[in-house]
Parts: sequence; structure tokens; C-alpha cells
Amino acid sequence: MEKLTFSKVVGFILAAAFAIVIGISTWALMVGDYMNTVMTQQTQHTIRIVGFAGLLAALVTWWCQRFVAHRGFLVRTLFPLFIFLVAFCSFGGFLRFVYIHAMYPSQADWSLGGLYGASVNDFYTFLLDMLLPPRLGFAALSVGAAVFVALFGTREPRTVEL
Repeated sequence: MEKLTFSKVVGFILAAAFAIVIGISTWALMVGDYMNTVMTQQTQHTIRIVGFAGLLAALVTWWCQRFVAHRGFLVRTLFPLFIFLVAFCSFGGFLRFVYIHAMYPSQADWSLGGLYGASVNDFYTFLLDMLLPPRLGFAALSVGAAVFVALFGTREPRTVEL
């Protein structure tokens, strides 16, 4: 029983450290991309949103890894890559939606249709902000995060049923 508890503590520490490193790395990549431009207030908020979205996406990716823990290395790598990218864009769109509605509440349409339209708009805006200028550093970070989770995330031995 002690080994199980120790394993969970180590897993929690690894997950938290992984999420912090990925959050800081995504934030740093965006700072590097905007280094030679004028940093407006909106750009600074977008960069913070990217960092928090990276942190949250890394936590979700680490947690979801247990669903493919018994698979081979390729599946354990491709699954977290997919989960990370989807979670990153989803959290980024959601955080952008929350930021816009918190900063400009009088300009928002608070009906269900208006909230839905704004959330979809913010998701696509965040997605285009991240993907339109090709960010090779972000692509490499995503693949590196997936490989890290595949190597050090939850793993279970394969069981053969007869």
C-alpha cells in the first residue's frame, strides 16, 4: 500500500512540474514571437492566456494518459499530442471568452445565443492566432510534450487475455 501512495505522490509532482514547465514554455514562445513588436495591453493579455491554456492543457493531457497506458509507444505519443492540442485550443478560447466578458461586460450579449456565438468566435480567434503564422516552436513543444508524457506518464503492462 505504501508503494501505491508513494507512486501517486510522485505522479502528482511530475504532473504539476510538467504543467508548470509547459505553461511557462508556451508563454515564453509567445513572448519571443512578439519580441520585436509593440506590446499592447491586448497582446500582453493574449500571451498570459496562452501560458495558462498551456498549463491547463498539460494537466489534462497528463490525466488522460491513463486511458492509453497499456498501449504501445506510438499510441501513447499520438493520443497525448491530440489531447494537448484540442485542450490547448479549447482552454485558450474559453479563457479569451472569459477575459472579454469580464473586461467589457456592457458590450456582451448575455443571452444564451449571444454567449454561444461569442464562445465559438473566441475559440476560432484563438485558434487562428496560434496557427496562422506558423509557429514551429509551438509544434515542436507539442510533440515534445507528447513524447514526454508517453515516456514518463502512466504506464501499465499489457495483459493478454486467453
